Amino acid sequence: MTGMVDEPGSTPGPTVPGDITRLNPVDGLFLRGEHLDAIQDYARELVRAIGTGAGSGVVYGYTATLDGDNLRVGPGLATDPQGRPLRSNTEAVLQLKDPPALDSSGNGFLVVEVGPAEWPSGHEKVYGEVCGDGCSGSGSTIQPWIGEGITVELVARSIEGLNTAGSALRRNRLASLYFDQERRNGHPWLQPDGEQPVIPVTGWNWNAGAPAAKAAHVPIAALLAVDGKWVLDVWTARRDVDGPPAKNVWQNRLSMRPWSTFMAQVLQFQAQLAAHASELAQLDFDAEAFTSFEPLRELSLRLKLTRAQEAALGKDFLEKVAKAAKALPLTPVKTGKSLRAMGFEELPPAGYLPIPKAAANVESAVRLLLGNRLDYRFLSCSADYVTLSVDESQHRDRIPLTDTKHQPEVDILIPGPPADGPAYGWVAFVHRSCCEIKETPPAAEPVDVYFRTFEGGADELQKIYGDQPKIEGNQAAELLYPPSDWSYPGNSYKVAVAFTDFLKNEGLEMRGCDVYLVGLASESRLPLIAVRASMLAASLDSGLMAPVFSFSPAAGQREAIIIAVEPRR
Repeated sequence: MTGMVDEPGSTPGPTVPGDITRLNPVDGLFLRGEHLDAIQDYARELVRAIGTGAGSGVVYGYTATLDGDNLRVGPGLATDPQGRPLRSNTEAVLQLKDPPALDSSGNGFLVVEVGPAEWPSGHEKVYGEVCGDGCSGSGSTIQPWIGEGITVELVARSIEGLNTAGSALRRNRLASLYFDQERRNGHPWLQPDGEQPVIPVTGWNWNAGAPAAKAAHVPIAALLAVDGKWVLDVWTARRDVDGPPAKNVWQNRLSMRPWSTFMAQVLQFQAQLAAHASELAQLDFDAEAFTSFEPLRELSLRLKLTRAQEAALGKDFLEKVAKAAKALPLTPVKTGKSLRAMGFEELPPAGYLPIPKAAANVESAVRLLLGNRLDYRFLSCSADYVTLSVDESQHRDRIPLTDTKHQPEVDILIPGPPADGPAYGWVAFVHRSCCEIKETPPAAEPVDVYFRTFEGGADELQKIYGDQPKIEGNQAAELLYPPSDWSYPGNSYKVAVAFTDFLKNEGLEMRGCDVYLVGLASESRLPLIAVRASMLAASLDSGLMAPVFSFSPAAGQREAIIIAVEPRR
């Protein structure tokens, strides 16, 4: 045990006070109210010190739900940053008819917070001061008890950039901006702070401890006004208890993501996705379109490969064609839309997606939901590998769905069904690690893409391009392929955007036209350019199976793909 020491002096020394005082009871002490206060204060300060060390956030409960114009908050337990326990055992109800005023710029939202509350209760007579009043008392009364509970408050906040999001995107935009602001408020040492460059690693005080916690309430949800109605998003603001504050401080400083923030980002996505459960349940894929698509036979017919050409390509190449055809982003749907159309423009580093029973395959369902601006890798694995991979993505970047410059690399993890049960019905997505060691790829082969209109059908195309054709039309983009090989053109969305603009400028619509693709390459590479054109055609529109022709161009011209459009009369 620690022995008694001399009382700390007014100057710094080996013994300093800690703002915790307990009663030193001895015989002869006349117990008064101030002594009982000291006993209570000592117990309270010990509890708060332990609570601070355990970490702040929600321990359990405090489930928030919207009920018309009322916000209901269930009972629960939380710890504020200074270690004070916040416990309630009954439901709290807030009316939203007259909420705090929001920022007039359109960047405003509300945060639902729980904080401490206390009130006196009970009645007891006051018997007077000893040696001052008679035993009959003064006739007044006191309230000898103080109850402790919580108060639920709505706090108006504002965040720059929220007002640029349309109604469908406001919830996801708020989550993205809030999470990014939270990251910046953690003052990361290893990342730029806005326009400021990264400070050298030798410029920080690596011996500094975590700062003392500041008094604050505990957020449990966010409320956002969308088209005159309140939208509740719990996990944008709520953080569950995640251990000692020093752990979070150092994770933030080292540009890591605390576990509570990571879980909040995953759960925010899952909760927002669940809000669209009815739309997801109505996804109806065109099964007939899939069943009629026999990959190798269909591609072979479209390419019109002779036996000599098949022999020249080789069995391995044809098997790759068949495998790629199965993975084509064919998503013909009768009803349904992407996550982007449902209001998502950014995803957490990892999460889970439902696979509708009507989907022909996992690839088609995923590409429909997440779009074509991601670099996918589909992996079949055991369910335990999925959970491990999701956990390992804690510190990885979030996944934008609208990036037009870079394609985020995403792994789609497909859990194998248990030996004695049905398939899981879901897949996981994780932001792929970018630290893989890769060999320097060989120089890519460029293929130019052009658009043009024409009349006369397939026979006219044969006439135009059958005898040393010249490249004509509007150049759209340049696609890069591995040398003497093909791949699904991941940046074909640029071609798709340009194609849409081309049709608009021509006063046409895809559904009112017949689309043909012409591949131009040397005689020995005609099958290759035809496969490349087929992959491109499928990426332009869900399930587009455009006829493909291949010809040898005039000498000196680069390989090209021409997308020829014939308006229907």
